[in-house]
Amino acid sequence: MKKIVAILLALSMVLAMAACGSQAPAATTEAPKTDAPASAEATEAPAETEAAAAETPKEPVTLKVGLLGKSVKPVGVLVADAMGYFDEEGVKVEFEKVSSMNDAYMAVSTGDLDVYLFSSTAAATFISQGTTTLRVFGGTAAEGSEIIAAKGTPHITGVDDLLGKTIACQMPETGQMVLKNYLLEQGYTIGAPGEGADVTFVYVNDGNTAVEGCTKGEYDYCITNSCLGYYAESFGAELVGSVKQFVETYPCCRQTCSQEAYENKFDALVAFETATLRGYRYYLENEEATLDILEAYAGEDREFLKAQVYGTDTYTPVMRLSLDPDKTACVKFYEAMANLGEITDTVEVDWNDYVVTDVYGTALKTLAERESDVALWQELTEYFNTHD
Repeated sequence: MKKIVAILLALSMVLAMAACGSQAPAATTEAPKTDAPASAEATEAPAETEAAAAETPKEPVTLKVGLLGKSVKPVGVLVADAMGYFDEEGVKVEFEKVSSMNDAYMAVSTGDLDVYLFSSTAAATFISQGTTTLRVFGGTAAEGSEIIAAKGTPHITGVDDLLGKTIACQMPETGQMVLKNYLLEQGYTIGAPGEGADVTFVYVNDGNTAVEGCTKGEYDYCITNSCLGYYAESFGAELVGSVKQFVETYPCCRQTCSQEAYENKFDALVAFETATLRGYRYYLENEEATLDILEAYAGEDREFLKAQVYGTDTYTPVMRLSLDPDKTACVKFYEAMANLGEITDTVEVDWNDYVVTDVYGTALKTLAERESDVALWQELTEYFNTHD
């Protein structure tokens, strides 16, 4: 039991830390330059020039990518790295561990990191407070917010089950904001304890506290993330629903880059996303080999890793792993944060300027043309064309 509690606490701490312009340079569509021999009609280059060119091959552009903890949400990135796809696509990726979400976004905004793979809320908060050097260019995961209650609680079937109830949640977690905004849009009131609202929300420090409070009768429900529902039974709790029942599509962790990287390392970002999409395909087609990679990286129980990214016979994750930037859903979410007062604009923000789609779109087009017989690229393209 102590081990389970420790695991849950660690998971909830990760959740607490990781709960998502200007025109980019046009992506080149030319084939990579090769050292093909000159034609017989071409003027012969001096031997010294040829030798110098041979000795100085073009160095791949380096991207510094931030990772937080041992989360396996960026499965496409982790697989791409393990399989050597970044090297194959011509981009050098250096991973750097960051100590907190705030440190990560500060590093991206100053150019000390090029890319960060987690959080939706932090990006919106930084941008709204005047840090306009960030661009959301892709996704890591979407949806994923579970609703947990004491064991024996009936499963949620609709809004009526929430009326008059108290729900515990964590501020950085995206799903609780999505649900709040949905309730407001449907004409219900939300508020803190004692305010007489239709649905009461209480902020807690971590998922462990939230689940434990439900089992003690302090809260009727709690909203959690990071597949905490997999362990709910061990707490005397039960997974009774998800935010996805109310809002089908909403962002969770986003891929965010610096404006400098977006403008000056655009092709490298496309190569990074191309490799990551290949990693995503490998994940879909090779379960056991992918679990080997994730187990070696995270050092976690294999069955829990499987539950997170594939599901098990007894657990179906609501988290959707997706690299699509989901611009429409992102913009709606950021506007919802502002509507709820979770962020206060200190600068005038048009969220459409900060969620860009051309990095992912170019990478996806590259693969669709390169591997035209792969149905996955066509499926992802159809989704991209209708959601971005």
